Amino acid sequence: MILGSRQIIYMGINYHVLPMPTIDQPNNLKFQQSLLRSGVDVTRGTTQRNQIRIGREPPLPLEIRLIAQSAEPRTGQILIIAPTSERPLHHFISEVKAILEAFEQAWPLQNRQILRCDVTLRCLYQSTGEHAFQELWEKRLQQPRDSLGKLGKVLGGGLRFIIPPPQAGDPESAQVELKIESFLRDTKRIFIETQLVWPEPRPPGSDFAPADKLNQANQYIENKVHAFMMEGEP
Repeated sequence: MILGSRQIIYMGINYHVLPMPTIDQPNNLKFQQSLLRSGVDVTRGTTQRNQIRIGREPPLPLEIRLIAQSAEPRTGQILIIAPTSERPLHHFISEVKAILEAFEQAWPLQNRQILRCDVTLRCLYQSTGEHAFQELWEKRLQQPRDSLGKLGKVLGGGLRFIIPPPQAGDPESAQVELKIESFLRDTKRIFIETQLVWPEPRPPGSDFAPADKLNQANQYIENKVHAFMMEGEP
């Protein structure tokens, strides 16, 4: 895998909060006005029964979803994604900070509680071989090429790992879900999806801290995923 070929193709951060925000058209408009004051340009916004969706078209696409969960406990969800990446991670972090600032202006609350958070980064890398799965199977796992013959023709495949939080019950500890696969749309490229999940509630009034969480996910890729993929390389 060629580390210098890394391309981030998706960035996202997701919060579950208590209490849930009030979802209606007046609050949608209030939120969009707060976004503009915070320097976030958007091009569309809709209000549905339990959801506000605000977005921006390419070349710098952005999607914001505020969701009121109907099941008990009635919590709120704040989802911010860059569905395709034409920007560096630090640019996305700046926008997320501004979006969360606008959210708190539109729904001010002193003791809001973050119940759960997760961050997802999806990346592509150039393989060093003719086929990305060949690199995973033969070089990284050191398996013989013909050992897959009993399955028939294999177009691609990969690995999946779930790593528990280092310290159970610690709101700062994240569970990691990692996928390393051949990219079926371009089989010379390796697809890596890294998701960090902070499942423990934080104390009421805690900061959203998006930069810490997004940077932690990125550091996990650079420090651990890269080391795992390059193990055994000369």
